[in-house]
Amino acid sequence: MKRLLFFITTFISLSVLGQDKNPTQKILIGFNFSPDYSSRTLKNNDGSPSSDLVIKSRKDNEVAKFGYTTGLNVCFNFSQLLGFETGIQFSNKGFKTKSQDLTYFPPDPSLPTKAKTVYAYQYIGIPLKAKFSFGKSKVRFVSSVGFMTNFLLNVKQTSNYEYANGKTEKKSQSSKSGFKTVDISPMISVGIDYKLNNKIHLLAEPTFRYGVVTTKDAPVTETLWNAGLNVGFYYALK
Repeated sequence: MKRLLFFITTFISLSVLGQDKNPTQKILIGFNFSPDYSSRTLKNNDGSPSSDLVIKSRKDNEVAKFGYTTGLNVCFNFSQLLGFETGIQFSNKGFKTKSQDLTYFPPDPSLPTKAKTVYAYQYIGIPLKAKFSFGKSKVRFVSSVGFMTNFLLNVKQTSNYEYANGKTEKKSQSSKSGFKTVDISPMISVGIDYKLNNKIHLLAEPTFRYGVVTTKDAPVTETLWNAGLNVGFYYALK
């Protein structure tokens, strides 16, 4: 985190020294939507062989899921090179299990034969990031670096069951008990800003976000990450 703040501060200093005398569009507001590919990393915290077995089992049975990040933003441009953005974001992160065969002793045809579960972590986040723009035409290259402070709203677990007769059933439960309520996600992106007219900008930038706080305290802990194509619509106020 210290390296990230040093990187941002260095770019701000360089930009202020070389900023344009007539910067344009100092304040922009907008909204964004990012379809995300989301998963988690696992860590053995107690160093025990049993925790290693848990991690191996989870890696064999769990896969990434699709989520999303969306919200409202405000961008302050210090120059044609450098801007600062904040706002409020809602994100759906997590992972899911593969479809598992269920067996019973003795066999019971009234019970499901397959099951898979989706784990959805829902957050409200406040992003803080520095934005860098390059070029003078309608199409400009942009990049950004920063972090988002996420506040946990809910953890939803949805199980999908299949029966031998073709019937399907879905059961959901929600709780954030035992989970940490705050996460910090450093993020980085590179993309294109298209100036549609004097007021409207369209933005497309692949974005990667990585959580640095574990979801809970346990012998095996997980941190969440997601990557997606962030698409934004911005309107210049001045």
